[in-house]
Amino acid sequence: MPSEARSFIEQARRAQIVACAIDAIATLGYGNASLAKIAKLAKVSTGVIIYHFGSKDELIRAVVEEVARIATEMMVPRIMAETTATGGLRAYIESNLDFMRLHPRPLLALVEIVGHGRAEDGGPGPYAAQHETALTDLAKVLDWGRHTGEFRDFATRPMALAIRGAIDAVPAEMIKNPELDLREISRELVTVFTLATRSTP
Repeated sequence: MPSEARSFIEQARRAQIVACAIDAIATLGYGNASLAKIAKLAKVSTGVIIYHFGSKDELIRAVVEEVARIATEMMVPRIMAETTATGGLRAYIESNLDFMRLHPRPLLALVEIVGHGRAEDGGPGPYAAQHETALTDLAKVLDWGRHTGEFRDFATRPMALAIRGAIDAVPAEMIKNPELDLREISRELVTVFTLATRSTP
């Protein structure tokens, strides 16, 4: 078999395993989503998972990367299409909430992973790097507005933490209340942080 075909098949198998891991974590919870249960969903052996990922920690990191990819592909084009920082911040918040609304299962899997905390080897949890990336990307939008004068002079990191904290509080409410109106929450968060960041005459 040509190496290109073998590589394609391996990538497809990895994607299949990651998708099954997302389903298992979302439906069973992190603690109950064993490699054996993920393997059963994927219709492969645990050995196949170990071959492709090496360990559960690495599989979980791949899950986080996949969820981040789905969210990023929704968010970045919408933010980049804006011509003002105010619009960019609005798009950042709205696209985050739209991701939660349209992709509840990957979101729930991510919540389970974040709640687990540290990796099995005792190191930082698999979401730690992605959380920092999210803050850094948001800081770029905030610095854009400060540079253009649209936003008032504030400390970027604390503001980024406040915005991310408000967004990251939503999934817990979604779990408690499946009928939660995410569009309404999105509108309110946009209003709150537009007022909090804007430059006053």
